[in-house]
Amino acid sequence: MSLLADALYFVTSGLLIPCIAALLVLLVRSFVFVGVYWMAARREQPAMQKLVEQLHHWDGRVNNTLDAENVTPRLRAALKSMLSARSEAAAGFMLSEYEVEADKELSRLSNFAKLGPILGLMGTLIPMGPALQGLASGDIAQLANQMQVAFTTTVVGLLVGAIGFVLYQRQRRIASRELSALELLAALRFENTDHE
Repeated sequence: MSLLADALYFVTSGLLIPCIAALLVLLVRSFVFVGVYWMAARREQPAMQKLVEQLHHWDGRVNNTLDAENVTPRLRAALKSMLSARSEAAAGFMLSEYEVEADKELSRLSNFAKLGPILGLMGTLIPMGPALQGLASGDIAQLANQMQVAFTTTVVGLLVGAIGFVLYQRQRRIASRELSALELLAALRFENTDHE
């Protein structure tokens, strides 16, 4: 039993460095995502508002142009595809493809929201063994050092998770709004072709 416990302790102790390294990578990437999404939001939000207004006044003709200059590249491509769709079935397929692409981006942000706290918890629990050993042997310096690692990884993990969660919620709202605009475009486009 002692051999198994020692082996397990050795394995978990070896996970601390990769855990801290992964947390640092996630922290840097989450700050990059904040910058990227903030810059995109400043540019795309007014463009999306303008696009929705255009759709509400659109007459449904294929040759009618939609100003999609500053929307996301994914939405711009979907708008072009929707305007060139030859049937409702093709438009429905394009809507499904758009949902899949949006879901891929959302799952990346969701992973940040989940992995940050998981790695933070691992980084908290792994140093607790050596901290307790330091406490038992009266080595207060070892106890303090290990507790510092434990608390720091917890805070970093929660920060990464919070950033991922906020960005996930924001992107989900944007994706829902873009999908609604595409559904409106499909309805307008094929509603008018049915009457002609």
